[in-house]
Amino acid sequence: MSDGEDIDKVRERKKRALMQENGLGAPPAPVYVDGSQNFRKTVNAHEVVLIHYYAGRGAGQRLHPVVESVARETFAAVAKVNVVRLQKLALEQGVEGTPTFDLFVDGERVEREEGALDKEELTALVREYAE
Repeated sequence: MSDGEDIDKVRERKKRALMQENGLGAPPAPVYVDGSQNFRKTVNAHEVVLIHYYAGRGAGQRLHPVVESVARETFAAVAKVNVVRLQKLALEQGVEGTPTFDLFVDGERVEREEGALDKEELTALVREYAE
């Protein structure tokens, strides 16, 4: 990594910290959705929201650190939906398998990706709309 990249990362962290301190921006960690009302509230509360639908085992569990990293490193809010516990919500959202990722911008779904994505793929998806 060059010095320029290091400085850019420090600036980005400071900018995010300032935004968080002032109640702006997205939470630095994933939020867990606990029902349809909370889902809608989360999607509408932030400009860009990445939803991770998971089943709590297999790829969903392995992706947890990746999703946490995306939450820390981007300006999108990241939310997790356990499709085993929230089957009705998963059906309402048309989720047919896990892992599935939905990207919402201004309350509307703009992208859906199915299957395990790596950190770079998820970050690129989010940054297309959030940076």
